Amino acid sequence: MQRCKWAQEDPLLIHYHDKEWGKVERKDQPLFELFILELFQTGLSWRTVLHKREAFREAFDQFQIERVAVYNEEKIAELMQNPGIIRNKRKIEATVHNAKSALEIIRNFGSLNSFFMQLPDDFGQKLKVIKRHFKHAGPSVLESFLFAAGYCVPPHDPECFLSQTETYTAQ
Repeated sequence: MQRCKWAQEDPLLIHYHDKEWGKVERKDQPLFELFILELFQTGLSWRTVLHKREAFREAFDQFQIERVAVYNEEKIAELMQNPGIIRNKRKIEATVHNAKSALEIIRNFGSLNSFFMQLPDDFGQKLKVIKRHFKHAGPSVLESFLFAAGYCVPPHDPECFLSQTETYTAQ
């Protein structure tokens, strides 16, 4: 079975490619996790983040939005000492900020999915709206997140078995 070139040798990447990437996700906690992992991936490889995913889950309380939103300087300092995660203070602080924003979005829109679904069709406009709410969310973070969460059809290699058989819809 032929896959995208980036997912041919590493078992974690193969599983992610085959079972997760581009699959429709609509629950708040998994959406928040995907968004934060994409944020941490900036400037690094997805492989690096994926191999640290379990450590991230443990460090960030399974990405429970309510818990991450109340992290304080002491918790941030603790995270900066955690060798299992990517220790970038700006990204950690952005994660706390983004958890607070996510809670506000859930209060105002009912869910993160409802918020992401109402974004304008134009990518530039989507980015403007996202940047009003989330920190450290540039074009590459947003694009990667939209593909990962199934809001956009991910760009499979032409020879990939998923390029012809999978249908993705943003509902």
